This record gives sequence, structure tokens and C-alpha cells, in this order.
Amino acid sequence: MRIKLIRIVSLAVFVGLGTCSLVNGVPVLPATHNQISSAYVLTRNFPHRRLPFPQIQPSQGTATDASLPANTQESENWAGYIDTPATSSSYTSVAGSWTIPNISANQQNAAAAQWIGLGGVSSTDLLQMGTIEQIDDGQPVVEIFWEQLPSPAQYVMTVPIGSTINASIAPSVDSSSTWNLTFTVNGQSQTSTISPVTLDSSYIQGMGTSAEWISEDPSTQNNQLYPLATMGTTTYQSATINGQPLNSSANLVQPVAMVSSNGNILITPSALGTDGESFSTNVASANTSTSSTQVTQGSHSWRLVRGMTRR
Repeated sequence: MRIKLIRIVSLAVFVGLGTCSLVNGVPVLPATHNQISSAYVLTRNFPHRRLPFPQIQPSQGTATDASLPANTQESENWAGYIDTPATSSSYTSVAGSWTIPNISANQQNAAAAQWIGLGGVSSTDLLQMGTIEQIDDGQPVVEIFWEQLPSPAQYVMTVPIGSTINASIAPSVDSSSTWNLTFTVNGQSQTSTISPVTLDSSYIQGMGTSAEWISEDPSTQNNQLYPLATMGTTTYQSATINGQPLNSSANLVQPVAMVSSNGNILITPSALGTDGESFSTNVASANTSTSSTQVTQGSHSWRLVRGMTRR
């Protein structure tokens, strides 16, 4: 069963960087509708399914079985890693960093996104933050966003392609019901904190059931995937949960590959690094179709959703 799609409009959030700062000498501005189409949105569509996703068979797709980590599962729009607790314990923080990949200016209607999050696999409660890329007026544009489902996604600021984002989600030291979403750009000494998010105990319990480090192909409000931007390889580092490496013994670790409806593997996750908290995702095959929905420049309507299994 799919939850009804809700059309939502993004709102700019000011996070203590002032009206303008510099990253590699490039102005970094709060997100505005002059920079991104006013129809640029995030929403949700959660199929109520639980892990494991269907496992990729050796004969599927364009990637070989040897190029995928053992027991890789498939998703229609996610690639990366998912953790679930090995015991009855709950997750209370997640962190990670990645360098924003470049996307081709020739892909006018393509998109890509990267994010970290808590929840959203066996629960509809999900708190996430990350970056999303598109082409606007012939140039790649990147925005940092955060989202507490089912509330609308919030766009924070634009940053240059190639920026390194360090992000974390954790409760405030002053209150377990108040959560901070913090990030730095390119190792800046100043850490930016999004206005504290207040969560009730039920929501905290739901989102504590999983953690994610994901590269995603966004989709339209009509549940149609956009063409996947050819972003090459995205490297994730410092991927930790509750302050421990992604692959610590407290976690059930699940690699996930993005697989098209016809079985082609589009984004592959690498094996974890020896530190247990680094990996990469790689676009193995471009998803160039927009299915039946026409996607036109200047009328983008994104959403980031749970990893949908193939039917």
C-alpha cells in the first residue's frame, strides 16, 4: 500500500551562516526560489515493506556479481548502506561525510541526491539531511536540505559542486526530545546547526529503528523517477551510528544497489573500507528515461522516498 502523495513547497531555512559566506572563494547563499524553480519540492511515498529487499541475482544487470558486496539487496531508487539494530537497542545518532559529485550540464532534466538519516525502513518516521543536485540554466546547482517526515522538506543553502559535507543528526545535550541537525562545508571551523527539531517519544522510537547513508535518484510528485544524473563515484566517510562505525557488532549491515524496473543495476555500493565507516557508490548505468511523465526544464518537482523494492 502506498501513502497518498502530498504536494509540498520548500521553504528557505537560515542556519547561522549569515546572508552570504564563501566556500573555495565561491559565494554560498541561502536557498531561494530564484535559484531553484518554485516547484522544486520533496515529499514522501512509503511502501510498507520490511527488510530484506529482494537480493540481486548474479545474472542481473550490467554489473558483475563480483563487483557487489555479499548479500546486496535491491531498491528502485536507493544505493548505499542501511543499518538496523542487532538487538533491541535503538539508534540515537548518525553521521557521515561525502564530496558532492559533478553532474553533466547536458542532462537538463537529471537529478541525484545524497543523504544520511534515521528511520524510514521499518517505520514511516524518518529524519534526514543531505544534498541534491540538478541543472539550472545550464549549470549544476546543489542545495543542502533536511526533512522530518511527514512535514515538508526544508532547503537550507546552496553550495558549490565538489564541496565536502560533514553532517550529523543527534539529540541535544539539554533534552532528549530536542534534536540537532548539524553540518560543515569543506571543513569550515564554524558548524552550522539547523533550528532544533522537537520530536515526541513515539517518533524518536520509530526513527531509531534504522540508519542510512544513501545515494538516490529523486522522483516526481507522480512517483516517476527522474533521469539519474551521471555523477560517477561518490565516496562516503566517517559513516557512524551511535558514535560507532557503520559495521560495528551492534548493527545488522545491509548494502543496497539501485536496480531499474528491467533489472539493470544503475548504482552499485562498494564493500566497506577496513575502517568500517567508508564506502562509495558508483553509477554503473545511466537511467535516461522519464517514463510516461514529461519532465521540463523549470518545472522540477522532486521527492526523496524510501527505498522502493521491485515488484
